[in-house]
This record gives sequence, C-alpha cells and structure tokens, in this order.
Amino acid sequence: MSPNSPSTNAEAILQCMHNKNVSFGDLFEALQKPLTVNDRDNMNRSLTENFAEDPLPWAFEIVQRELRREVNNLSQRQHGLHFNNGKATANFLEGSFMRKAAEKMGQESPLLWKLVTSLLDANAKGRRIANHQAKDGRAEKEALERIGNTSEGDLGDIGGDKDDCEDNDMETDSDKTVVCISIFLQSTNAKCNYLQSVLGLFYHSASVPEKVIETLAHAGLSISLSSIHRSVKSLSQEAMKKLQDSVRTLKTAFAYDNFDIHFKTSQPTLEHSDTFVSATSATAIPLHGVGDEQVLRCSQELWERDPINPSPRVTPVQVDINDLLEFHKCSEAAKPPSGPGKLNPSLERYAWHIRDILLSHGPPNFKNRFAKNLGEPEPINPIPIHKTNQIPCRAMNIKESTPDGNIEVVECLLRQGGIGEPADEAFDHTSDVDMSESVLLVHGDLLTKERLDSVRNSRSIEATPKRRFQFIIFVPGLFHFKMACADALWRTWIQPSASRTDANSLFQHVGILRPKETGKIGTNPGFRRMHDIIHHDIWASMLNCWALEAAERNPQWTTLEEFAKADPSWELIEEMSRSIVQKYVGTTPLISRERRKPEKERDDVFTNQILRNYNELLYLETSHAMNVGDIGRVEETFLQWIYIFRATGKHKYASQILRFMFNLRDVYSPELSQIIRHNWLCNPTGKPKGFRGVDWLVERNNLFTKVIYGGSGSNRTIEHIIEESVLIELFRDCHVTVENGFHLVHRTIRHHPPNMVRTLRRLGQQFAENAPHRFTPGRRADYQVPDKIAQGMSDIQMTKAIDPTDEEGEESAVGADDLIEDSE
Repeated sequence: MSPNSPSTNAEAILQCMHNKNVSFGDLFEALQKPLTVNDRDNMNRSLTENFAEDPLPWAFEIVQRELRREVNNLSQRQHGLHFNNGKATANFLEGSFMRKAAEKMGQESPLLWKLVTSLLDANAKGRRIANHQAKDGRAEKEALERIGNTSEGDLGDIGGDKDDCEDNDMETDSDKTVVCISIFLQSTNAKCNYLQSVLGLFYHSASVPEKVIETLAHAGLSISLSSIHRSVKSLSQEAMKKLQDSVRTLKTAFAYDNFDIHFKTSQPTLEHSDTFVSATSATAIPLHGVGDEQVLRCSQELWERDPINPSPRVTPVQVDINDLLEFHKCSEAAKPPSGPGKLNPSLERYAWHIRDILLSHGPPNFKNRFAKNLGEPEPINPIPIHKTNQIPCRAMNIKESTPDGNIEVVECLLRQGGIGEPADEAFDHTSDVDMSESVLLVHGDLLTKERLDSVRNSRSIEATPKRRFQFIIFVPGLFHFKMACADALWRTWIQPSASRTDANSLFQHVGILRPKETGKIGTNPGFRRMHDIIHHDIWASMLNCWALEAAERNPQWTTLEEFAKADPSWELIEEMSRSIVQKYVGTTPLISRERRKPEKERDDVFTNQILRNYNELLYLETSHAMNVGDIGRVEETFLQWIYIFRATGKHKYASQILRFMFNLRDVYSPELSQIIRHNWLCNPTGKPKGFRGVDWLVERNNLFTKVIYGGSGSNRTIEHIIEESVLIELFRDCHVTVENGFHLVHRTIRHHPPNMVRTLRRLGQQFAENAPHRFTPGRRADYQVPDKIAQGMSDIQMTKAIDPTDEEGEESAVGADDLIEDSE
C-alpha cells in the first residue's frame, strides 16, 4: 500500500486521535467552533499552498467572470456615467462628481471596487489603510452569493469580517479607484466616458497643450480633441439658449466693458505682425426682487419726461444746486441722535468702525470678549442676501471707446438676447420678444455712460423707442466708483508735493507701510495699493486714539494691553468710541472752527490728522457698506464724495453721481428705484459680506477671458476667445468641480491677509513720537491740507453749476490685484 494513499492517511489520523485521547465527538465539537481570523488565514494559506495547482485557476476564472459582469453592468446608460459630447449640457457639473461616482461604483460593482482598492494599497508594510470595506455590505454579500451559487462550488468569504475592519475614509485613494474603474468602463463602452469628459473640458479650459490632451486620451484619462470640440460647441449653444431664455423675460440687466489684448508674435513680419485688439465683453444678470413686471414697462412714461425729448408732454425735471440742499436735509447726518449719549446716525457708524478696529487689530482680549457685542452698523436699505447667477454673453470684436462702438455693442447684445422691435429686419417673430415698452438696466463705468448719453442725444429725433435708445437706464458701476474714491484721497493726501514733507503726512507713513514702493505710490499707485494704505493708516491712527482715550480715563492704562487687562465693559467701549469720534474725527464744521482760530491757538498738525481720520473713515464706511450690500448706506456717502470729487478735479463723477441720485428720487417711480437699488450690487457667492459692484464682475470676467481661459499658442486668437467667452462661468465651475473632486489645494489667487501686527506697531510708534492727536497750540505744519468737502461745496455755490467745467483722463486700468476679494 502506498504511504500517501487515503487509507494510510486515515489510519495515521486515527492513530493520532488515539494517542491524544480525542474522541470523534470532540472532533466534531471543535469543527463546529467559529474560526478566528488568524486560524482562517492560516487554513487558507495552507490550502492554497497544498492545492495551488488545481483550485487557483478555477477560482480566478469565477472571480474574473463576476468582475466582467460588474464592469459590463456599470457601463450601461442607466447608471448615469455616460456623456453625450454632441448634446452636452451644463448639468453634468452639478454636485460632487467624484463622490457620486464613488458611491455608484461601490454600490453597483462592490467586488470590483474592493479589488481595485486593495491593489492600490498592496504593500502591507507601507499600507495606509488597514482594510477598505463598503459602508453597506449588502451589495458585496449579494455578489458573493452569486459566486457561491455557481455549479463549481462555494468559495466562502473573501476577506475579513466587517466588524474587524477599521473604516478609514481616504479621499485620495478613493479618487484613484474611481479613475481606474472609469478607465475600465470607457474601454468596455466608449460612451461611458463621464470622468474623461469632465477632465477633457478641464484640460481644454486650462489651456493644456493638444499633444498632452491626446496623450491623456490614449491613456484613458480624457476624451479626444474632436469630442472636446463637439462638447464646447454643444455647451456654447446651450449657453446662448440660456441667455435668450433669461433676456426674453425682460427682467434681466446687462453689463459690459472693453478689454484689450496684445497678440504677440515671436518674429513679426509683414504678413503676421503683432496685433492689438480692443474688444468688448458683457454679461447678463437676472434681476432680483421684481414682484410686478409692469414696473419695468415704463419706457414711454420716462421718455415723456426726458429732457432730451424734442416734444415732451410734461415739463422735464432737471437737477440743480438746490437739490443738494434737499439731499442734505434728508441725509443721516442731519438727523438727531437716537438717544442720550449717542451721535447722529452717520457718526454712529464711524464709532462702529472705531470699535471694529479695536477688536480686529487691538489686543486679542477685546475680540475674544466682545466679538458678539459688535454686530453691524444700523442698516438703511440692505439688499437681501442671495446668490447672483450671471449669464456671460458672447464677447464682441467691437471697440467700445466710441459712441458708434457702443451702438454696435448694445444692438449686438439685444440680438444675442433675442429681443427687439417687430419692425427690425433681424426680428424673429416666432421667438423674439418685443421690448418697445420696457426698460433695461445697463451697468458700466463713467466713460460708457458718457458715450451712451452721446448716442441718446444724437438719436433723440428717431421714430422708435429702440432707435432712440430710450429703453436704457444706466446704472453707475460701484466698483469704479470705489476706485474713484481711492484716487480722490490720493489726490488729496499724497499727490501734492508740499504735503509729503510733514513728519506725520500720509506719504511719510507710506515709507513705513510700503518702503520699497514710495516712488510708485507717489506717481500712480493704482487702486489696490491705495485701498490697502487707507485701511492700514486708519487702523494705526485709531489704535493711537484708543490709547490716548484710555490713558485719559485712567492714568494706569498706559497701553491698550493694560486697558484690556482691566476688563472694561462693552458700555464703556461704546462710550469711548463716541468720544473718539467727537475729539479726533474732523467733520467740516469742526475743521472750519479749528482753522478760524488765531494762529497761536490752532494746531495745524492736529487739524490735518483729524481731517484725514474723517476722510479715511468715510472710505471705510463706503467700502464696508458695499461689501455687506447695504445700498442705503452707500448712497448716504454720495454727498461727501460728490464734493470731494468736485474739489479734486473729478468733476464728471460728481455730476453723474448727483444726477443719478436725482433720478432715483424724482424721475423713477419708487418701485423702479427700489429694483435698481436692489440690483446695484451683485453677490457671486451668496454669502454675507459677499456683495460686489456689477462692474467688478465684468472686470473679473475679462480676467478669465484674457488670462485664464483665453487659450495658448496657436489657439490664442480673438476668434477663439469670442467663441468660448460664453463658457467662462462653466469653465470656472469645471475648475471648481475638479479641484473639489480631487481635493486640490493652493487653488485660489486670493491670498491670506498679511500679518500686520509688527507693521501697525511700527506705525503706532510713529504716531506716538509725532503725537498728531495731542492738541498743541501754535504747532505748524509744512502743508495745510484743504478740506475737500468744504472746498467742493464752495466751488458749486460759486459757479452755480453741476456739470463739469473741464475734462479729465480715462478710467484707471483694472489689474488682477484690484479684483482680489477682501472683507472691506
């Protein structure tokens, strides 16, 4: 008998049981006990080693057949992983596509998901994940049952027990699993290309070279170039339809501005020279808060009262300097204090900013204790918080810098939107909408307003409302208004050479804040630099005022840190902030009184400083009101800025802002004025403090169009930019979707605010040394800074004129830094 025969082996087992004194009952009882994980692993390893030649191919064939079944099933259309490039829509970017794909794949193909995950984490020594288990094991159990019910026999459990596994959510590994399975699915079914389509559009919008895209397509990580182009064409058509659907409601505003691009060539020739193109971009913004559509059907009513109407039915109402007096009477500054110990509503907001500076930039104890007490300034007319959904229009190769160019731009926008007059040759009676009775809000900068006024004046004798351009209600862009405010303060405090020599001048402070940029700031600082300088200077100034006020209240409070240790009450903080306003904020009446004093009794340095505090707090209030969307508070600052603009040579801004204030009050109906006000700012994020000027949104679109999504190499042409300009918002959504799906970091141009502690401390030392807030009779300054508000008032009263008396330069250019979103 063979030594390895079954009979011999059985005898050996029986002899072993006899020697160990084990009965058959003991053997059966031991076999019924559940095996531990280690026992099972040892048994599986032993069985595999002893029977590797026979069961492994058989078992692998069963698993392979089940995995193929899962891939084939998952690649079918009903699972939502198909993408039709020829009929692409923007809906495919909704939600978190990687998370949804992972959930779908884990549910519909649990064995495939588990296999790929385990192969991606095969190194036991460097393993990041102990075990990947599906959160819901029912799908896996059903799959195993399908294998176990096959005629070849039951393989039993695969892997460990669910209860013994550690659930560790590793997003990066999940992403890799989705990518691998997506490659399997596209290889099985070419139409199952959801991930590849998203990535293909992402590569295209990021100006990835075509050779790289072709390589990625061959590797299964993108669709082909021709499919990408079909997707872009389909998405463009859908975008234009979305634009028309919105504009044809006649409840959509337009905003447009020019953008310049220089297409350079490496070696200019007669045939291919450098090309400078001045084009125009535009966007459409559905109006928020339009309850009654009839409010916007007032084109004829407004035309009958328009001063340029050659045959008005009623006497046109025009603005004059007497209206300034009426605006003063209705302003917040003219209202009495709301209670004992308080200031008028306008100065109360300045006191709020002074408290905010203490909490934000003073000792940390204040913010920790009083953050909830601070709140917000008293609102006047806040815009309801909502997310603004813009619809980019197709860019136009039209130079917008002339009146004729503006005519072309507006008519092109009306055609894109599918509205017009039935008498127009291009009017499609089957789908276009008659706009003859309606008005349209158009946002833009000051130069756009002037050119449109020129067009309306020259066309006032035309026969139809559209040809007269009477439907346009121009809304001044508040982002450019804010830039004009910063420029006016630069003209007041830095531009005059005589203003720079005083030790406490703003230019001397620039040497501390930006020591390497004094030359640039002295000539043409741009908006962003001046915006930051104003904020940083008023922060340091108000902290110095807080220190002085605290020391006056208690000589032991020699520093703000000592003041913080004393645990002052919030009531005391409020009282001190109002006292600071009264002492150190130079309103026009206060400045006038100080400067009428005899020379020996006045302090020029002190007066200059409190005047600068007032100007800078006015800018803070304007900026903060815009960001929180309180359009009423923004309007409250207009009167002061009108006078400052007039005194600093920005006459056109003064004139246009005053005329628009007048129109909101006396020309437009209250309902129309409220619609204009609530759509004067936009909120691209839908978050508090997320409001921006609509013209800011257009400038951001220009940045995306020219720099980010403008193509590269041979694709960077004006034709390419125009063709894909309608997709800039979709491309942006695509970038956000991919960045979120793959958990990318460092994906924004918005930088973390710099740590200003040491800089403010150094500037605070400058304030302490020069003591500009300590009144010293007889102290002289090299330059007595004019009160531009008083100067502007005097100029208007003397000339009796609202319109500008001279011309001013072009609008300031907007750079990428100017578009950085900030909290103020």
